[in-house]
Amino acid sequence: MVLTTFVVGTLIFFQQRYNIYPFKTAILYYVLSSVYLLTALYHYLLRRFRDPLILAYLQISIDILLITFLVHITGGIDSSFSVLYHLAIVAASIILYRRGGYLAASLSSILYGAMLDMQYYNALHLVRSQNFTAGQVFYQVFISIVSFYVVALLSGYLSERLRTARQELQKKSMDFEDLRTMQEHILKSVASGILTMDLQGNITSWNPAAEQITGYSYDEIKKHWRETFGNNIRELYGRSDSLKERPYRFNGQVYKKDNTSSLLGMTASLLKDETDSVRGIILTFQDITKLVEMEDQMRRQERLATVGSLVAGIAHEIRNPLASLSGSIQLLQGELKLTGDEKRLMEIVVRETDRLNAIITDFLEYARPRNVQSEYIALQAVMDETIMLLKNSKDFNENIRIKSDIAPHIRLKGDAQRLRQVFWNLLINACQAMPRGGTITVTASPNGSDQEPAVCEIMLSDTGQGIERDLLEKIFDPFFTTKIGGTGLGLAIAYRIIEDHQGTISVDSKAGEGTRFTIRLPLLVEQVFTPNGNAARSDV
Repeated sequence: MVLTTFVVGTLIFFQQRYNIYPFKTAILYYVLSSVYLLTALYHYLLRRFRDPLILAYLQISIDILLITFLVHITGGIDSSFSVLYHLAIVAASIILYRRGGYLAASLSSILYGAMLDMQYYNALHLVRSQNFTAGQVFYQVFISIVSFYVVALLSGYLSERLRTARQELQKKSMDFEDLRTMQEHILKSVASGILTMDLQGNITSWNPAAEQITGYSYDEIKKHWRETFGNNIRELYGRSDSLKERPYRFNGQVYKKDNTSSLLGMTASLLKDETDSVRGIILTFQDITKLVEMEDQMRRQERLATVGSLVAGIAHEIRNPLASLSGSIQLLQGELKLTGDEKRLMEIVVRETDRLNAIITDFLEYARPRNVQSEYIALQAVMDETIMLLKNSKDFNENIRIKSDIAPHIRLKGDAQRLRQVFWNLLINACQAMPRGGTITVTASPNGSDQEPAVCEIMLSDTGQGIERDLLEKIFDPFFTTKIGGTGLGLAIAYRIIEDHQGTISVDSKAGEGTRFTIRLPLLVEQVFTPNGNAARSDV
């Protein structure tokens, strides 16, 4: 319709201005109006035709008839508008493909040839007359028909190629969509975190597992990846040459959205396209914090077992002659009349013998822990007794304050005496870490969820000297101590006792700020807590 408006409108302009053809301009207005009416009719019929191909053939045929009429009134064989036949043939090839192009070329050849023949024999009584020879008419018809079919052949070929390419593209698009959907399912289902980055260091993809591990969504991680991963990712761009040979595996510390840290096992490799060109870096990672903790625990247990067997043998070999030696010295001390330095030396010998016997007792306690006694324990009573004993010990001073916040009705199943020993060791260590005074805080409350069994979480914290970070991994190892004259078995024994009760103990400390021990012990299954029960609080 736009093309017809341009062509006929231009013809109307020149016809009115220069009168280039001997007919009334009103005829052209009729032609243009007919095109508009037919276009509206086609639009109306398109919604009601069951087969739009029939309407397409009808429209192409009427277009060729209109072109023939326009060629007829503008001089027939002399008309320059015969080129419009080619446009109709091209349109038929685009819409109806090769078959439509050939049919349009055939109809154009018939109508154009018939019109020229009638013009030659003056059957149409054209307003403008001109003498033509039969050869001229035959040549014009021959050239036009050849051009019609050549245009139909070329446009039909291109149209078929376009249809084939469109079908292949649609098929590949469907395959690509299936592949993309499968890729999305894989990225959503895989348990490892996956992120991709371009060569400028911008994150381009972020799967749900990565969001679950770090707590950041895709939009958030694009802003906070530097604080989350630190230098772990920046260093990868300096290893681009080594990444070409093989993936780079490493462990790195990351900081989550909730301000906690985790240890991730990461694997970095180059991200390449189908031409093997590097487009960025792909990083897969998993949270291995618990795995590393389990490995450390297993190594610690192996060390405990090895050292325990050695200690048991040595302690037995030493304890018997030590008992004889201690008894003999005490007998001599009672029979001999010692004075001055001799008496003081004898007292030192007796005292050191007792200390040595206490050390050996600790060795045996560590090497051969007793079986856990199965009894019901009221945690609040056990803790209160331990605190009372602590107040009367030599390591407790008047500048130490103890805050106790223990939920009532907490009951455990285990060995009260051994748990009391754990609490005693931790409280004594807290007092020794605060020689000038401070605050010891003891809390205990039930904890658990539908996915995890109910446990009692006991926390003992102090405001003492704290522990250096590089020493935290060693404090539960046997014979490791920072105290002068210590055996290094107190925390090792506590660790073994909690482990025998199917619980866990962990430590968190900062040098100069204090230390917090967290003990998690299983609660009795039949235990019922009062939701509104008030915790027992005491300030000593």
